[in-house]
Amino acid sequence: MANSPSGESVLTRLDRVLSVFSGADVQLSVAEVSRRTGLPPATTHRLCHDLAATGWLEQLSGGFAVGTRLWEIANRSAPTMKLAVLARPYLADAHAVIGQHIQLGKIDGDEVLFIDRLSARGAPTIHGSIAGRLPLHLSSTGTVLLAHAPEAFRRGYRSRSSAGLNSEHGTVPDEQRLEQVRRMGYCLQTGALEPDITGVAVPIHRSDGKVIAGLGIVREDQGEVRGNASSVQLLQLAARSIGRAVMKAARDNHLIE
Repeated sequence: MANSPSGESVLTRLDRVLSVFSGADVQLSVAEVSRRTGLPPATTHRLCHDLAATGWLEQLSGGFAVGTRLWEIANRSAPTMKLAVLARPYLADAHAVIGQHIQLGKIDGDEVLFIDRLSARGAPTIHGSIAGRLPLHLSSTGTVLLAHAPEAFRRGYRSRSSAGLNSEHGTVPDEQRLEQVRRMGYCLQTGALEPDITGVAVPIHRSDGKVIAGLGIVREDQGEVRGNASSVQLLQLAARSIGRAVMKAARDNHLIE
């Protein structure tokens, strides 16, 4: 694929354009996309119009927004979306009992990518959303995933954090803490991002034992641990059910990583 004078491929530049859109920035002008990506205005104008022509972006009166083509392809074929669809009934069952926020996350790079969430009316406002990301150690779901990641990855994550990555909030848990999470089978974490918010999360295992996702709840902390045990048990039950659904999907050749 043709490179720009800077050496970037067209695909890389297209990815840069799409990545500047977010829940807080649904519509952006060409000038704003150019400023955020660092691409020349003429290049940005051409790329935005090319993306709109194929449905990846939608051209509006005030600029561009993400088009439905991305949603369509992701929902039709992405393994991550298949996992979210499989897990949704079990999230709904657990949510009916627990209320508050319940969310499903996968590890992606040095972050947890939240692929589904259900929230109750009156639940506290928290960071993150569906398709949102957080550094792994800043949520209980991410910490569960970090604890079950390969040892080399855990060492690298701590090293990158000490070099400034993911260090805006909180401290990356040491190996003793991650071993504790693995041994207990869950993570309980309060105040990583919001001082009075507690997260409880458990891993979701594939049939070979590999952790493929994390399942967690987020609630206001009342200064007590009452109810944590029952929440963990309910999450573990839902996680086992999701794991079995993944196994069945794999047997039916609906591949999910």
